[in-house]
Amino acid sequence: MAISEYTRARNEQETPALLSALTVEIALYAALALIALGVRLFVLGDAPLDGDEAAQALGSWRFINGVPDGFTGSPLLFTGNAVLFLLFGANDGLPRVLPALFGSALVLLPALFRRELGRAGALIASALLAFSPSLVFFSRDTNGAIIAVTCALAALAFVWRYLGDRAARDLYAASVLAALAFLAGREVWTVALVVGVFVAIRFSRVRQLVATPGAAEMSDGPIQSVEVLGEKNDWRQAGLLFALVFVGVGTAFFTHLDGVGAAFNLFGAWLEGLRPGGSLFDPLRLLVVYEPIPLFFSAVALVALFFMARTADRERMPLIVLGFWAVIAFLLYSIGEDTSPARVVALVVPLALIAGWYIGNWITRLVEEYSVPDATQALLTQELPVYFFAGAIGAFLYFVLAEFATRGSVLAADLFVALFGFAQPAAGPAFNGIVLTGLIAIALAAIAFLAVTTLGWVRAKNLAIALALTLLLAWTFRQMVLANFSSPPNPQEWLVGRTTSLNVRDLANDLQDISRWRANDSRTINILVDDSLGPIVGWYLRDFRNARWVARPTMGEGIQALVLPANAPATAENLMSQRYRLELARSANLQPNFLRWLIFRDVGNVDYSEAVLWIQQPQ
Repeated sequence: MAISEYTRARNEQETPALLSALTVEIALYAALALIALGVRLFVLGDAPLDGDEAAQALGSWRFINGVPDGFTGSPLLFTGNAVLFLLFGANDGLPRVLPALFGSALVLLPALFRRELGRAGALIASALLAFSPSLVFFSRDTNGAIIAVTCALAALAFVWRYLGDRAARDLYAASVLAALAFLAGREVWTVALVVGVFVAIRFSRVRQLVATPGAAEMSDGPIQSVEVLGEKNDWRQAGLLFALVFVGVGTAFFTHLDGVGAAFNLFGAWLEGLRPGGSLFDPLRLLVVYEPIPLFFSAVALVALFFMARTADRERMPLIVLGFWAVIAFLLYSIGEDTSPARVVALVVPLALIAGWYIGNWITRLVEEYSVPDATQALLTQELPVYFFAGAIGAFLYFVLAEFATRGSVLAADLFVALFGFAQPAAGPAFNGIVLTGLIAIALAAIAFLAVTTLGWVRAKNLAIALALTLLLAWTFRQMVLANFSSPPNPQEWLVGRTTSLNVRDLANDLQDISRWRANDSRTINILVDDSLGPIVGWYLRDFRNARWVARPTMGEGIQALVLPANAPATAENLMSQRYRLELARSANLQPNFLRWLIFRDVGNVDYSEAVLWIQQPQ
């Protein structure tokens, strides 16, 4: 009774405020979700599947065609792709649809924390999630990381709602989402560890704050009798629902019993990745290059959350959990030997939410400060001119950096040499670097002096935050485009590492032509494929009915084509061959020119593997 009365009173208080801004707010969330979906689905099938993607997709395709294959990978992707292949056939875009849909749904989840993040903070967090380069990348990749983190965050949100309102539907939704998360990818175990450790450390505080809403404020003494876990019947039914979804989806509706074991293998892979062998540099470099806004603004916000942790009220508890999540995920990524870029997903999501909360609070304060008439005039006559001037200087410095990265020199240094008559090699790269550093220092000092003398310290600080946000937003958008919309993906990108060459599609097309020539049908040619070539070749030759994968194949009677590794010799006389590049990989060596790599992504060595197609010469 107390719960329902409290909930009714709270809803009555919120109704007028909600109705006043509901339409605009819903429209903004809808726009962000649609844009996020468009970004994630745009030319989704243009790039060939890489090795991990091909293995995941090939397992599902072989399963529905009755071909033995011991690979399951992510049970959720295995089942989902099997259903999609049954309905629509197989192509390069379809295995990426589920991550794209869940990655788009992630953009809406801050709305579930609207009370804790604030209206502006939740919208900012949604925007950060929508355009995050790394989240967009792994939403366009056949990888369970984005699904696992999305479902885990949604499950936490619904559990939090249940603990506040005791609505059973929230608990049931959380149980379904948790089951999907544990079937999707190993990153869910990072979230599970965070929640478990947080509850263990702060159990007494958590027990008090998840009590009957309003009880802590209404009672002068300690809470003596509180049903922390809600109605036992709700939890029993939620547990049953979790088991049903976990087993049903994990086993492809009881047709692939190995799926449950594969789900537990995800836990083993997560544990294996925690073995020491990582580096603090690995997560930091990804965050600095691809996620500067969540990194820098959440770092400031985490300091504030640290001081809130001891005295936080109920509405601050999710923020404390997100901060704890970000710190634990960063530590695990730093020390663990698993340096897969996909692990950054479990780190970026909490950082984006925390950064959204901080930026939203700053924007709210800014709107209040400029709501008076005199402040509006000052904004138009002082802040905006300084802002546009500083932005122009920032753009100029970027082009100077690009010039230096391209030519190894800057025009300012050349003019300096011409004026003062320095001889070569005094005016070499080191001298140009000194001149460039001096230009940047002078520009920053001039902007700071102008801002402080014109606006004062407080308003200058707000201007600096606005400038930083503007420049970092432009940088983030550029990184999103560079990392996600090249075909094939650039292996020089730190998010990519390895990618499949477009040449592999030529292999399949050439075999179709040969099959029409030799067998009068584009799919019936007899092919032997070396099984060491892996799932990439397996995926692109999946439709050839008479293709067989064997160890060290040789040309024999009835065999019309061989596909061998590049270093394998010809196995018969009178054969002709064609090479195909299969996979490209970034060299382990450091980039020789980091600044040029940072701007253009066109430096560094690329390693590659090849396959050779052998057929009989025409008689």
